[in-house]
Amino acid sequence: MNDTNDLTPNERAWLRFLRDVSNDTDPGITLRRVQLLRRLCEPRRA
Repeated sequence: MNDTNDLTPNERAWLRFLRDVSNDTDPGITLRRVQLLRRLCEPRRA
C-alpha cells in the first residue's frame, strides 16, 4: 500500500480525519487509542 491510488476515497477521508484530530502529528497506535476510536464509532444505545 505504497501508492495513495490504492486507497479508496473513504480511506483517504479517514486519514484526513485522523490527521485533523491529531493536529497533523503522527501519534503511534496504542491499545488505548484503538479502544477510544472503537468506542466513538459504536452506535449509541437508547
